Amino acid sequence: MGDETAAWLAALMTTIASLALLPHSGGATARLTVMSVRSSAQSDRVGLAVLITSLLAYVDNGGGLVEAFEEASGRRFATREVTWDRVMAMLEGRCLPKEQGATLTIMAQALMACYGLSAILGCRASDGLRAVQGMQTRRAALEEAREKAFAVPKATIRLLSILPVLTIIMGELMGARPLAFLCRPGPGTICLILGVGFYALGLVWMHLLRNDLSREDLWI
Repeated sequence: MGDETAAWLAALMTTIASLALLPHSGGATARLTVMSVRSSAQSDRVGLAVLITSLLAYVDNGGGLVEAFEEASGRRFATREVTWDRVMAMLEGRCLPKEQGATLTIMAQALMACYGLSAILGCRASDGLRAVQGMQTRRAALEEAREKAFAVPKATIRLLSILPVLTIIMGELMGARPLAFLCRPGPGTICLILGVGFYALGLVWMHLLRNDLSREDLWI
């Protein structure tokens, strides 16, 4: 009796496991489709470092440079050549938002130089891509160092920008009534006009100074 019960339980568990493993109608396919679309959408913006690494890996495995650009672009070129528009389209589709701008243009120029040396002079494409990879690594490290260097000055600028407003609020809380003095005709109005003028001038000056120090050509 015990053996029959054990056999019956084993058959029942096998049946339940088989039913659980059966795919639901359309559910599994829909989930796989959503997962594939989501993963492909997330893998589009891989960044310049990953993109150049994939190009180098493709060439090291025996592929051609044009085929590597086609693989990275996700399409086939009408002619077997790499043009500026094709390189820019590939980089714009794979770069991160913070890598757009001057960095994108410089990397496109480097990749075009690599292609020109390989196609015209017969240089090894892998050596050119390694040089581009090293340049991108140095630029990424420089960008990270620049962001760290500017973190404290930016916080200081924000603090100094709101300091006059905080001073007025503290004066009102202490009962000094600075707003009543500033809005009163006479010396108060003159102080208000001068204060607002110097405040605006200081903000403009700090904005121009920060933009001047953030220029790409100063860090190349």
